[in-house]
Amino acid sequence: MGLIHIDPFASLDGVVQAPGDPEEDPADDFAFGGWQAPLIDDVVGQHIDAGLAGMDALLLGRRTCDIFASYWPQLDGRIAQLFNRIPKCVASRKSLNPEWAGTSQLGRDLVSSVQPLREKHQSFHVIGSLDLVQTLFADRLFDQLNLW
Repeated sequence: MGLIHIDPFASLDGVVQAPGDPEEDPADDFAFGGWQAPLIDDVVGQHIDAGLAGMDALLLGRRTCDIFASYWPQLDGRIAQLFNRIPKCVASRKSLNPEWAGTSQLGRDLVSSVQPLREKHQSFHVIGSLDLVQTLFADRLFDQLNLW
């Protein structure tokens, strides 16, 4: 049975917010978007590489999928190639029009939707997607919390 890994980008003081672009996630008047990008170094890169090893599917919330779908298909680096190649399963209550290749929407019942995916994939990763993460925590539908 496959494992579900949760990979939040968290600061040492417990803030979990979109780390990329300063305008990426201004929820709740968060004024420090893009906090992670200037801090990435070889050590962080090694942790990210280790976290990506064996990843064969992504499990994402709708907002994170929208952000990723507007970013990763435009790139050609190692991470982009991985994200663009593997299946992306999206948990959303709203109808999804997947424009990112390999993207599909899960059923409304997350528990019953996730279990068959564990049979198909060995290493699902949830990146960002904090609403989804809270549901996975509540329903104990995860196997590992990775703090990169």
